[in-house]
Amino acid sequence: MARQWEFVQTAGSFKSCMAAYFTLIVALCAVTFSTVSHARTLIIEGLSEAPLKWMVDGDPRGIDIDIMTEVLNDMGITDYRFQLVDNGRRLLHNAQTGSSDIVLTLSQNSERSQYLNYPEEAHLLLDWRFAVRAEDRDRITFNDFSDLARHRVGAAAEYSYTDTFWQSGLDIEVVAKNDLLIPMLLENRFDVVPVNYLSTLYETLRNGQREKIAFIYPPLRRAPYYNVFSKASDYPDKDAFLKRYDQIISTMRNDGRLASIFQDYLGPDGLDWWQSQYQN
Repeated sequence: MARQWEFVQTAGSFKSCMAAYFTLIVALCAVTFSTVSHARTLIIEGLSEAPLKWMVDGDPRGIDIDIMTEVLNDMGITDYRFQLVDNGRRLLHNAQTGSSDIVLTLSQNSERSQYLNYPEEAHLLLDWRFAVRAEDRDRITFNDFSDLARHRVGAAAEYSYTDTFWQSGLDIEVVAKNDLLIPMLLENRFDVVPVNYLSTLYETLRNGQREKIAFIYPPLRRAPYYNVFSKASDYPDKDAFLKRYDQIISTMRNDGRLASIFQDYLGPDGLDWWQSQYQN
């Protein structure tokens, strides 16, 4: 009986040791997986364009930066670096070669899809809208291009806007640079100008002209923009990253974090913009 009891004790100790050993193995595997998954610095690139992304004394700022930082924090990724490059050709070249891992805020087309992995979730819907002087907000409307036929319309050379805009039959006066449009609108040289809504909104907030202009809804053009992963990147577990990314962006849209980021940079207009994207 003593030997049998000793055997039972030995067997129990063995089982306890094996359970502890198994737990240790699982823990080590988890640590190893985490280490492999985040084995190097994640390189995130974009073009400098406020309020989406820009540098202040070497520190990245902007809507894109805050959204991606929030995503990475939720994923538990701390080893990452934002880099801003000087032109779009270099930006796309780095993504094609795998010199960068993620590119911030790109629209989708078939050519880019050959070397970029797009998530399901667009974090931004970027607009081109018509801007008018504030006092004309109720006088000038846009549901069809014929609504603008009696007004002086300005546009910037080499901007595509939409083919329909250029073929609308409107008497469009073309200026050399996009940044001339708002000043010429306020000088009463134009009545209506098509502008990038987000950048124009931010710039007029900064220079104190926001109350002088109004934006006509609906947009002239609206397109989804994505944070995309380079197919050539050797960063581990890209598919898992994109799946988790989609989950987090969806959650941020629903829990108010996206709206809060927009408001941080655009004030009350940020909430209006969020509502126009996700609630209309």
